[in-house]
Amino acid sequence: MVAEFCSKKLQELIALILFHPVINLCICVMNALFTFVAIVGNLLVIRALWKASAITATLKKLFLSLAFCDLAVGVFSHPMLAVTLAVLQIKAPNGVYTSFCPTVITVVMASTFFLLGVSFSLIAAIAVDRLLAVTFHLRYQELVTEKRVTIGLTVIWFNNSLLTLVFVNLPSHNDLVTATCLTVGLILITVAYLRIYLVVRYHQNQIHGHNQIQNGQAMQAARVKKSALTALYVYIVSLICFTPNLFAGILLEVDNSSRPTLVAYYASIFLALLNSSLNPLVYCWRFREIRDIVKSTVKNIFNGNWVAQ
Repeated sequence: MVAEFCSKKLQELIALILFHPVINLCICVMNALFTFVAIVGNLLVIRALWKASAITATLKKLFLSLAFCDLAVGVFSHPMLAVTLAVLQIKAPNGVYTSFCPTVITVVMASTFFLLGVSFSLIAAIAVDRLLAVTFHLRYQELVTEKRVTIGLTVIWFNNSLLTLVFVNLPSHNDLVTATCLTVGLILITVAYLRIYLVVRYHQNQIHGHNQIQNGQAMQAARVKKSALTALYVYIVSLICFTPNLFAGILLEVDNSSRPTLVAYYASIFLALLNSSLNPLVYCWRFREIRDIVKSTVKNIFNGNWVAQ
């Protein structure tokens, strides 16, 4: 199965290169460029999250897990895809690709699927966490404990490992596996945020309707609303990045011989990976404390005071 999976993906990449080498080169260069962006951005955010005090421990754990996953995309997926595409294009005139299968292509594609799956699953988990926060805000800390979040994160990483095995062992339908996972995840996240919107709107109407509401309750409601909005922005960015891959995967499953569909599919993989570079921007934009820590860290790096920090 592994050899068949590798052979299929290799043939797709060769067809992409032969059909439009310039587009392949662009995808290669963009992956190389965003290697640096994803690594630096997520390292800064991880350090800022670690030092931040205003974010609850459970939400911080979820965000840290997402940032570490996005960092892994920058460390592995972006550069490995760039190198693989570049070497394939160099070898294209000779037509000798024996060194790529059964290991190289399999490792690159399987690990990319795994990391993207974990990242997407964590975004879904954050959506569910924010739904619980706005729905059970008085009992949230009782329901969502650090131990339960840790168990949930373990389940997410383990489940995506199993899905990656299915992805590799169903070479003739692995694009259907991707499309199914994305569809289920997008439906879950969308329903969660629709529910969040309704609950937040209900609480706002309650606050405006009671003149005697305590300041503490109003502040708590405002914090929950802000964190829900932050998670919503992460979702919107992810929706923009992952949806093209969903549609391209469906089209590729219907007709895997279409060269334009292959181009769209591999361009959409880069777009999905791009999500790992955009998430840190959302953190910095929405959380003032994280933004201030990142600014301070960058300033100290340029001033040569990194060790002191």
